Amino acid sequence: MWLRLSVLSVAWVSTPRALRALDCTGVEEEGVRWDVIRSELRHALREVHHGALARDLHAAKDSKGRDPAVSYGDVQLQRHLERFQKLVLVLPERSRCPLGRHCLRVLVSVLYSGLPWNAWFVRYEEDLLGLVHGTNWTEALAAGWPVFEVMGLVADLYGGEIASLPENCDVESLAQLEPLIGQPEQLTTHAAPLLRHACALARAAASAALTAAGLRSGGNALQLGWAPGLDVGFLAQTQTAVRLVAGRHTGGPKAIFTPPLPQLLLRVEQANQKYHRAWMRQGRVDIVYCGSLPIEANLEELCKGIQGECLIHFQLQETDAGHRAPECFEHYRSVGQALQSLRPMASWTTLLVSSGTWTWTEDLAHDLRRLLHERHQAAREVDWAGLATINSSRIFNWPVRRVTHKYWKLAYEEYATGHETSPFLPLAQFWAVGDTTSGTRVYGTKSFVGLMRRLAEREREYVPSLPGFASAGVTRQSLEAALRSEDEGAEDWLVMLDLLGKEMGLRAYTYLNGASLEQNYQAGARLTPRISRTFHIEAARFLQGPPLEHCLFPEIAAAGSFTHSHGVVVSYCTRKSLWRMFRDVGGWWLQMNPLQHIIVPVSASVLNLYRSGETELFPWDADIDANFIASHPVVIGSLLEEHEERLKRMGYSYILRGDRVVFRTLEDTARMDIWISGPQEVRAYDIRARLCGLRVNFFRDQLMGAVWYYRPGEKIYGHTRGQLLHCQWRQHNACLPDCVRNGLGVGQDGCEFSDRFVHLFT
Repeated sequence: MWLRLSVLSVAWVSTPRALRALDCTGVEEEGVRWDVIRSELRHALREVHHGALARDLHAAKDSKGRDPAVSYGDVQLQRHLERFQKLVLVLPERSRCPLGRHCLRVLVSVLYSGLPWNAWFVRYEEDLLGLVHGTNWTEALAAGWPVFEVMGLVADLYGGEIASLPENCDVESLAQLEPLIGQPEQLTTHAAPLLRHACALARAAASAALTAAGLRSGGNALQLGWAPGLDVGFLAQTQTAVRLVAGRHTGGPKAIFTPPLPQLLLRVEQANQKYHRAWMRQGRVDIVYCGSLPIEANLEELCKGIQGECLIHFQLQETDAGHRAPECFEHYRSVGQALQSLRPMASWTTLLVSSGTWTWTEDLAHDLRRLLHERHQAAREVDWAGLATINSSRIFNWPVRRVTHKYWKLAYEEYATGHETSPFLPLAQFWAVGDTTSGTRVYGTKSFVGLMRRLAEREREYVPSLPGFASAGVTRQSLEAALRSEDEGAEDWLVMLDLLGKEMGLRAYTYLNGASLEQNYQAGARLTPRISRTFHIEAARFLQGPPLEHCLFPEIAAAGSFTHSHGVVVSYCTRKSLWRMFRDVGGWWLQMNPLQHIIVPVSASVLNLYRSGETELFPWDADIDANFIASHPVVIGSLLEEHEERLKRMGYSYILRGDRVVFRTLEDTARMDIWISGPQEVRAYDIRARLCGLRVNFFRDQLMGAVWYYRPGEKIYGHTRGQLLHCQWRQHNACLPDCVRNGLGVGQDGCEFSDRFVHLFT
């Protein structure tokens, strides 16, 4: 039951709005990520209360020096405390995470201000008001905010200056509450009468002690909690009583720092962490493996060291070791679907053992236990994690990569300096962060199930948008038929998990202490029809070397229609076919007579001079228009008939339409319009450039006319009557930049792609 105070004393008149602690999740402002600040606050306060810094603080209290950053030798902690100081200076007055702002300001004030108690309270009264009145303590604890630890620090430095209990609180036995927390029966006898006492401090202290002891209210009696966790009713009652203490005592809110209340509230904080760990121990671990190693007994042995339920999903690979195994892809996928049908709890964990594991040793088992334990300890921050790897040649492999999934392309790229660094202080030394980790990896089961649900949504949304589906409707059978391939392997399943994790914003953590004995799964990954269709990828580079390709649009008309309907970059394969055709056919024209033949781009193709340099087409153009000009007379029909077989051997055919020739690939995946003419004065085209790496010519008036007619400064679609670029499929990986901006036209962001990854792989 939630108890709320309807009327507050005039001692604190201006009470802030009710605050939900969870509102801070995901909030970023002024360069501050509040999730990160919450984790760093917890770590720093543990050092303040229990580490060497605690001794320094007590010494500083006597000397009034109060400079723990100087006296404490932990450089990491010093650096973060100094960062807290700087953040306090830039935080907005009306923060979107007021709870975080209050906690941060109070912590920095007691560590560094050096103010006397009365002066300190005058300056920071509003922040204390926010912690006591404006925060729901139950939700703050659940979200991991160290509210009680912050208030305990205030009491530790200032609370001793309050010499007497508030009025009507002549209760000699309050000090006995804390020692009795470990003796539930005696605590119950001692605290029950205090719950009905006229003194609000007595009621607050008693309910806090009962909450810290894990006691719960059962009817008219008190009993030990039947499950880990804090009694919501007791905690709400505690906060209500503390609010009354702050309002009724003549000393005002200072009274909440009267012993033993601060110590009891700290015990509530400790109990919450204790019960959280106990609850996590009641969780479940699913271990999933498919491969050529008969390690089922080893996995069972691994289970023995895991607290809680442990289930093994094991399948021995039917094909020869070292070959891609479709049955392993299906095994991992079916286990994911089975977990999706459950309702996993926060404490559940899923361990995927890579099919590329080449041997099993006790060291590997030890490292996996350590990985499970460490991810469990950091479960709030680490959604999924893995290890460095050692392959069968005993070569160390660093598995952290940046995954770039944009513009119909996928690339696994090395970080410039190996990895990112965890934004969470406790994890920064022993964890590396990136988009990928090893094939052997551990997920929080709730996160893993979230990936499975997102995969199903993607299949329903992305696959039917491609050519080949009837308008009558999409069934599960038709989807599976479009996705299934005989060449699927477990490596492809890991790639899909990487892509889904990247899309959902889950960071991959790699624990630096230990190694997985496995082959690099990226070396065996393929761009299968399932990956290509589900994630709209036509080219993928997993390791160094030429990209793998899988084209999604069998005809140029389908690719052009998709671009215009959804506002995305023209498909990779279409642009590559067009690029290759211009190089081949244009090269054929120039090689016939290098001195008397030139190529003069016309229409929108001229804009490549301004947009894409000499090697590329600009990304939303699916056509090339050009003049093939000769200084001698040309009979177009005869010329094409003479070279028809050669063009066919090159992979091209043509359609003659007067003086215009439509060249196209034999599969009709790309087309370009070419006007062939002669004789003309080729020397008049005296400006040279390159288009797709091929020599082209212009004359000055042509460039001037293109500027005035085609407006190269405005980026527009072709064949849309000048419609400015914008994306209609907002989540698509190939979205065009927004040049419309709600009808306001070009804005300050430049209407430009963020980098040149949009162009073809080179």
